[in-house]
Order: sequence, then C-alpha cells, then structure tokens
Amino acid sequence: MKLFLVKQLNNTLKVVYNSDHDKIKKLKLGEMYQCEVKRPRNIGFHRKFFALVNMVFDNQEIYVNLDRLRKDLTIEAGFYDEWVDFQGVIQREAKSISFAKMKESDFQDMYSKVIDVIVQYFHFDRQDIIDNVEQYF
Repeated sequence: MKLFLVKQLNNTLKVVYNSDHDKIKKLKLGEMYQCEVKRPRNIGFHRKFFALVNMVFDNQEIYVNLDRLRKDLTIEAGFYDEWVDFQGVIQREAKSISFAKMKESDFQDMYSKVIDVIVQYFHFDRQDIIDNVEQYF
C-alpha cells in the first residue's frame, strides 16, 4: 500500500489525498506498520515534459508519431541504453522516464537537455520554448 503523507509542524505525518484516507482506514488500530519513506517524483513536472513534447510535435513537420519524437528527443539528450545487435549495428533505446525508473534529479537534467536538443534541431528560441510550454501545461 502506498500513501502520500505530508509532515506537519508537530512532527506528525498526515495523509494527503482522500484516497489515502480510505487506505489508512483499513489499517488496524494499535498494530505496528513499517513504512518506507521516499520523496515522490513531481507529477506536475512530468506533465510539463509531455506538454513540451506536444508543443514541439504540433510545431514541426518531420514526425508523424508523437511517441517516436519523445523517444528521439530523449535519446539525443543522452538518456538511452545502447547495445550492438547481431549485425554489429549500434542500437539505442530511450531510457524509461517512468517514476519507478528515473529519479527526479535525472528527470530535471533530461528536461533541460531536451530543451537544448529542441533548440539545436528545430531552431526554436529557448525562451519561446519555456514561455510557450506554459500554455500547453
């Protein structure tokens, strides 16, 4: 069971979402439970990344597949796994950006480098990208 908690001033933890209230009701009173504390990835920033990719997709004529664009941007930003196939050809696959597979700090680094890639290959102005992605987000 995963719960989202926030620390209060009195050093107690309080559940964040209504769904977490329902989950915590299932726990037995007086029982001891072990919890692993992790800081979750920022869902808003994750959505902002997809807004960025959508903005680029809507303003270019090269790609016909949004997911292929996302993967190519990720690879070009340096976030990929590489191997040599049976024919000796180097293959690259975009790293997963799922919450379970990428830390927040790595995601932030990738986001910044993806903007660099967009500027380099699509010749969009960096500040225009930053300003316009807010419209999509």
